[in-house]
Amino acid sequence: MAGLEPGRTAIVGDLAFGEADRVRVMEMGFIPGAPVSCQRVVPMGDLAVYQVDGGLIAIRRETAEQIGILSSADERAESAERG
Repeated sequence: MAGLEPGRTAIVGDLAFGEADRVRVMEMGFIPGAPVSCQRVVPMGDLAVYQVDGGLIAIRRETAEQIGILSSADERAESAERG
């Protein structure tokens, strides 16, 4: 998920965490199948703000790298428009 650019939306995929951390990120709303959008990346790039489950969550890049994403909802909409 760390590669998701601000303004783009994707779907949460696999969570590559141990059980305790997996539960923690799921409690924050990062549940496989849920839509997530990147709202902002701080200038140094180590922290990003994501909108998920109706809230804004700031997480570090190393955590975001362990959250997989499926093809973005934006890309699917663009593909549908192209036919």
